[in-house]
Amino acid sequence: MFKVSSLLVENNLINDLKRYKSKLAYAFIIGLIVGSLPFIYKVKEKSRVQKLIQEQRQIQNENKEKICKGDNSDYEKFLSLGFPKTAIEKLNICMKEQ
Repeated sequence: MFKVSSLLVENNLINDLKRYKSKLAYAFIIGLIVGSLPFIYKVKEKSRVQKLIQEQRQIQNENKEKICKGDNSDYEKFLSLGFPKTAIEKLNICMKEQ
């Protein structure tokens, strides 16, 4: 009697799995999406921070270049005297110092 009862329960479970296969798949996919939302949010936040850092570095480099190419800089003096190679060397030295 017990074997027949367990066989019926097992058969009923298999039939239910076959019948609700698509619903189980949808529930599994929804669970994956909901479970991955915090990870997606963290990745998005990190990429935003990286972009801001990169923009800040670019602005700093532009400011360095403005200072090194200013009116009273060695770069401008050598360039006006007609020494472009020396002017570029002075610009590179200035960029490395700051």
